[in-house]
Amino acid sequence: MRSLIFEGTTWLAYEQLREQDQKLHEGLNKISKEIKRSDPSKGLGKPEALKHNLTGFHSKRIFQKDHLIYKFDDLYIYIFAIGGDYDDH
Repeated sequence: MRSLIFEGTTWLAYEQLREQDQKLHEGLNKISKEIKRSDPSKGLGKPEALKHNLTGFHSKRIFQKDHLIYKFDDLYIYIFAIGGDYDDH
């Protein structure tokens, strides 16, 4: 099973979600558990390999406009952004 690594301020964003938006936080936890246990490029959240200046990153939809942006290798999943549009992070 891979481990999660929160890059930059993403841990702070994760903690703020827990306090401010319980539904979004629960959705994020569900997706996080799944990507740790199985192929991070498949499964819940309409996974998508990103393009252009985000090549090498992946996205999963948490809810309508909220996404998880991440990279992964054999050991880790690196979380780079949690929340709204890609340009917000």
